[in-house]
Amino acid sequence: MLCCLCKEREAKVHIKQFVGDEPIEANLTVKIDLCEDCAKKYSANDHDGFSMADLITAVKNAQRE
Repeated sequence: MLCCLCKEREAKVHIKQFVGDEPIEANLTVKIDLCEDCAKKYSANDHDGFSMADLITAVKNAQRE
């Protein structure tokens, strides 16, 4: 599976956002797959510096390209 952003490297970081108490697929609202480089660029592994809104915006922009 390729990275959602660069579309060049293999995705190794998988971010899922759920709504509700149980992490079941029916409650899944957002799933983003990133390579290690893009994950670092968007601070995906840094809980303090991470912004889901910024990441979703970047993915939407990448999909338009």
